[in-house]
Amino acid sequence: MYFWVETQNKRGDDIVKSKKLFYVLIAFIWMITIFSFSNKNSTTSNNTSKKLIYNVVSLYENISGHNIDKNKVINKLNYPIRKLAHFSLYFLLGIIIYQLVNCFNVKHKFLITILICFLYATGDEVHQLFVAGRSSRILDVFIDTSGSISSLIIMQLLNDFYNSLHRS
Repeated sequence: MYFWVETQNKRGDDIVKSKKLFYVLIAFIWMITIFSFSNKNSTTSNNTSKKLIYNVVSLYENISGHNIDKNKVINKLNYPIRKLAHFSLYFLLGIIIYQLVNCFNVKHKFLITILICFLYATGDEVHQLFVAGRSSRILDVFIDTSGSISSLIIMQLLNDFYNSLHRS
């Protein structure tokens, strides 16, 4: 029986190691993705946002049959779409980093996750100082960190809801 328990523990350790490696790789890939967006010069980055808005407006026109002044919509939505991109990228980073931190036996998982996301957002903004036409903004660090915090809050609310369903 002792052999069986020890074998089970080794399998459990292997699963934990695999899970840690998986989340490290996912976090690394997602951080590289964020870095690659930040590494685009201002013209390329701005054109990417504008093209997205143009495509969505064109799709809306095709579906609705309405004709819309695309340039007016692009000019009005470009800034909020860019900030929403910041929020969304770090929303997902918050989930990934929390899952990674959760693989370790540590206290204050939420705080550690927020700290990692905040530090990465800060580093990302500093990096943008060295990219042509880009700048570093404290507002972007705040938006990025808010995205991460929001993901943690939503995960906690979903977890609480799930647990309340299974307690009854």
